[in-house]
Amino acid sequence: MPLFKTNCFLFILLAMATLITHARLEQYVQIGPELQTADWKFRTTESSRVEVTENGLSLFSSDAKTGASALQHLPMVKPGTVLLVSADMRCANVIAGIKPWNSARLLLAQNDGKKDRWDLPHTAVALTGSHDWKNYRKAFTIAPGIQNIQLTAQLSQSTGSLQIKNMRVYPVYENPDYKWVRDIILLAWGGYFLLFTGSFLFMDKKNIFARFLLVSAFTAIIAGTTLPGDMKNQVSNEVKIQIDAESESFKTVIPWDLSKVWHLGFFFLFGLILSVMMKKEPILQTITIILLLAGGTEIAQLYIEGRTPLVSDFFIDAAGGVTGMILIRAFVSNQHENKAAA
Repeated sequence: MPLFKTNCFLFILLAMATLITHARLEQYVQIGPELQTADWKFRTTESSRVEVTENGLSLFSSDAKTGASALQHLPMVKPGTVLLVSADMRCANVIAGIKPWNSARLLLAQNDGKKDRWDLPHTAVALTGSHDWKNYRKAFTIAPGIQNIQLTAQLSQSTGSLQIKNMRVYPVYENPDYKWVRDIILLAWGGYFLLFTGSFLFMDKKNIFARFLLVSAFTAIIAGTTLPGDMKNQVSNEVKIQIDAESESFKTVIPWDLSKVWHLGFFFLFGLILSVMMKKEPILQTITIILLLAGGTEIAQLYIEGRTPLVSDFFIDAAGGVTGMILIRAFVSNQHENKAAA
């Protein structure tokens, strides 16, 4: 692969810069007291319950029609104030309802005295399926004319269980140093991925179709990586709802986590085509390129709003790419053996 050593060197440089700056810089700086209270309001039914624990909430629902919900009104702050909502959450077997917002959610709703302003950003977290404990953070700007702020945890017309702990809501400002460092880091990763793409165009120049497929798979991977968290969840939820509506068997047979399927599928395609184009190169070099892409797309997510790099996703990506590489090499080797035998 052309520029192989350059790509390796730049990856190490960018990875170190990303990890070091992210560890040293806080995105948000607290400028006011904690606003959350212990005054949760909720109701229970035969099919749903809400438990207030010492450190958070537990919600359960077995009937999508009723769901489960708990809310509290927060002290008012001045318009323009940025509030950070932070919480550790996990959910189990959450089955989404018909609408995209029918899921396990943590919300910060704003009311202007007449109605809830759902047109303003309000979703801190939206989850479906099963997820282990993870910290989620989302900043909201209080709009002019707002008279009431409400924190809500809910299973919105959905079933399953949701647990929340270490909830916090407090005023913040965004660290200006973090903003310009983030912009530079993301721009650098963008340049790196462009160089990465350009390197593919010089491989196997005779096979234009294979180059096109490889760049297409690479573009799909980058597009999935750079989507902000809210947009990614919205797209995933809408697709899952359509799949579930088409076939009930998918819900019971396949533990759907669309983002994992996306990771595995496109890296499988990438590894397969890459191996075809690098058939004369050492296997170790092909594996290294797959690992560079898997690592780069995860590390870059440190600076993408609402996204969190996961070690498990790195291994899923790498496994998909390496599996594609192994299968195509085994197929080609088998074809050569059959020809030799003939």
